[in-house]
Amino acid sequence: MKSTILLNSGENTRIVEDEEKARFVYSILEIMQVPINDFWIPDQPLSVEGKAKLRNVLSLYNIDVIDEAGGDLDIYVDKQKIAGWKKCEYKLKRDLSQIDPKKQMFLEMQVDFWSVFEKE
Repeated sequence: MKSTILLNSGENTRIVEDEEKARFVYSILEIMQVPINDFWIPDQPLSVEGKAKLRNVLSLYNIDVIDEAGGDLDIYVDKQKIAGWKKCEYKLKRDLSQIDPKKQMFLEMQVDFWSVFEKE
């Protein structure tokens, strides 16, 4: 599934990308009914303690979340790939309808992800 997120040109894309990846992982684990609600509040970063609990839960359910340095992320259950997130692509755009030149530039963050739970 592909989607587009609009960002201010000065936005820290790395932070936004990490937040969106976390939201993606959370949604997959929630669909799988993995018990993460005790320590992971949606749309909030995990604490150090929460990350440790997440590692334990993932290990218990034989789930591997591989976040590669290149930007891709894959989720495996019993060594079978069930979901993937591809590196985001960005396009710098200009909105000439804005009067303020500082507000004319913006970014399109193009996200491409999939899971076995998607309906065709």
